[in-house]
Amino acid sequence: MADHVFGNPRFYDRRAAAYDAMVSSPLYNRIAWGTHPDDYAAFAARAMGSARGPLLEVAAGTASATAVLHVASGRETTLVDLSRPMLARAERAIARAAGGTVPARIRFECRDLLVPIDGAHYETILGLGLLHLVDDVPGLVDGLAAQLEPGGALYLASLVTGSRLSTAYLNLLHRRGEVAAVRSAVQLRAAVARSRMRDVTVTGRGSMAYVIARSQP
Repeated sequence: MADHVFGNPRFYDRRAAAYDAMVSSPLYNRIAWGTHPDDYAAFAARAMGSARGPLLEVAAGTASATAVLHVASGRETTLVDLSRPMLARAERAIARAAGGTVPARIRFECRDLLVPIDGAHYETILGLGLLHLVDDVPGLVDGLAAQLEPGGALYLASLVTGSRLSTAYLNLLHRRGEVAAVRSAVQLRAAVARSRMRDVTVTGRGSMAYVIARSQP
């Protein structure tokens, strides 16, 4: 699968602290993307509240939007990222949210998100800010769908075209090799629809699109 910084953990290793501050900033998100960090948390909360079985968060980064939610969910949870510094920040954030110790039901795995350990399967897979990092959206969706239990669901977010400023910024990031080819929400939905998933909905605010795709029971 062709990809960009998604497959380059060193890109985020050097930027873990700056990334954490940026994605948590209401001002940055409002100016750059016309959205708010609370929107990401709300989407993640919807994913976590959708079922009770095992949950996987892929490209988890620093878990800035999800740390408190993971502690509160009660679900068996695995967070995956290719960057060890990012994952270490996620672990510290969850430990703080839990009062000092990470709950035993929450695990952290530094690995390729398409290569589950021991063929693990999940009822829900969450990926915030993920799809704009890859060229092959159908391939990624199918790779994640293969890890779902029957009737499970994917909750995936992606930057898409929006305001003139947001679109110009996204195109700049693409030219710098930090994101894949820029897509509109309509193009994103069409790309996801080319996967094996058929029950697909796309909503959004500003330049962030939210995809929910369910597998067959």
